[in-house]
Amino acid sequence: MATLLTADQLKCGRDLPLKFGQLEGFVPGEGAPDPVFVVVSEAPGKVEARVGHPFQGPAGTTLDQWFAQLGVTRDQLYLTGAVRSRPYTVGPTGLKRDRKPTQAEVIASAPLLDAELQLLAGHLLVPLGNTGLQRLLGRDAKIGTVHGQLLERPIRYWDAASARFKLTATTYPIFPLFHPSYARRFKKVRPMVAADLAALKAYLTAQHDND
Repeated sequence: MATLLTADQLKCGRDLPLKFGQLEGFVPGEGAPDPVFVVVSEAPGKVEARVGHPFQGPAGTTLDQWFAQLGVTRDQLYLTGAVRSRPYTVGPTGLKRDRKPTQAEVIASAPLLDAELQLLAGHLLVPLGNTGLQRLLGRDAKIGTVHGQLLERPIRYWDAASARFKLTATTYPIFPLFHPSYARRFKKVRPMVAADLAALKAYLTAQHDND
C-alpha cells in the first residue's frame, strides 16, 4: 500500500535508527490517501521492523479482527504511528525485547506523523493505547479515561523553532481505542473493547449515511 511520505521524509525515517542506540528497522505509514479513518499506534514490533509494514504480528491479527467487526479493510484505512522504528532493549540473555519509545524518539519521529496528519486533516483519528493517544493530545490524556469516546480536539505537532509541541489551529475527530496488544494480554478490558468497537461502528455508519 502507498505511503503519504515523500522520498526525503522516507530517507529521514530510515536514518533515525542511526541516531539512536536501540531502534531498528523502519515502517512508514501506509494505506488509502482518503481513508475511512487513520490508525495512530505506538511503534513497530519485531515482526513489523523485519518486514517493513505495520501490524504484522499477533497484535495485527487482533486488529484485523477489529476491522472486520467494523466492516472495513486495511486498504480503506491509513496506518501510522508515533515512532516508525522498533524501540528495543537487550535482556540478560542477549535477546531484544520491545519497549515503550522514549520522548526523544517520539520527538525525532514527529515530523513524519505531522506531515501525514496535515494531509489527512478532517479524517477521523483512531489512536491505539496511551502512546498514540498522548502523541496527539499530550500526557494528561489517559486511554483508560477516554477510550470509546468521540473527541473533537486540536492535536499536537512538533514546532522545531521553539523546540516544543504546539496545538494545531484546527480540530480533528478522535476516537481512542485500547491497543490490541493490551487487549490480548488483559481479558478484563475485552468487554470494554467490544463496546468501544460497537460505538465506533455506529459512528462510522452514521457518517456514511450522511454522505
